[in-house]
Amino acid sequence: MTRVTRTYVEGRHGQVHARVAAPDANASTSGRRPVLFIHMSPMTGRIFERLVGETGDDRLAVAFDTPGYGHSDAPRRQPSIEVYADALHEAMASLMAQGTLPPATRFDVMGYHTGALVAAAMAARHPEAIGRLVLVGAPLFDSTERETFRSYYGPHSHAPSEDGSHLARRWRGFCHHYRRPGMSLEQVAEHFEEALTGGDKAWWGHAAAFDYDLEAALRALAHPALVLRTGDDLAAQTEKARGISPLLDMLDVPGWGHGFATSHAAEVAALLRHWLDAGDSHRAAREAPLPESAQGPCWPPAEAGSFAPR
Repeated sequence: MTRVTRTYVEGRHGQVHARVAAPDANASTSGRRPVLFIHMSPMTGRIFERLVGETGDDRLAVAFDTPGYGHSDAPRRQPSIEVYADALHEAMASLMAQGTLPPATRFDVMGYHTGALVAAAMAARHPEAIGRLVLVGAPLFDSTERETFRSYYGPHSHAPSEDGSHLARRWRGFCHHYRRPGMSLEQVAEHFEEALTGGDKAWWGHAAAFDYDLEAALRALAHPALVLRTGDDLAAQTEKARGISPLLDMLDVPGWGHGFATSHAAEVAALLRHWLDAGDSHRAAREAPLPESAQGPCWPPAEAGSFAPR
């Protein structure tokens, strides 16, 4: 595992914070493309820290805090998915330039939930920059689901209360989704800290996601894409994307859910290498042995769903 360092680049919305790992200067990367990890909302790049370290053994690996989260400056107004995509593309280009990579170097992108939508938008808007995509979840919402999700994850969902009950409510929801085999309570708490960094604008990422037409983006795919259908709260909506494009393959990994990039970082990195370095075969993930941890069952088996119990 390569040491992960932290740095900033200047962006259109201010400073963008990054976690970065790269091979030793004497190590051969054999032409492997850099890889960018984009987190879900309202988290930060910290959820990928271990995965960045595991992946950085043989290529440049980067996880930014999306503008408005973690240590990255926020946009002045509520952004769209396209705004996030342009900001992170610009940040990645700046970071790659610092490492003196050729300006024409493509990079791969792994996006998680909201980050998956940002990855798809980045590929559509900057196709010359992208190699391959990995989408952790590719949720397709019908109109009723969109309105339900908007009401659940709107501005009120992050409103503070004087007695602190808003924190207890969010913590219970967090434990519902994150407390699974392989994730200690201490690790859940570390992730929970990251979920609070967006402040009163933490809902912006969700709002952008529910306004974005992911179905149209997937149908127009011009890059090989692998969807990891994890055992989490968007598994049902992600199933709707199966077969939507000849360039998209879906791999069922029900044993992996929120926190899997921390608890199973080495196994995830091995699967990513198989897919990202597969040459012309866009279905190469099918040929890779699936880690036991990814094979299920979905957790918690009887309670998995889009929303935590009230």
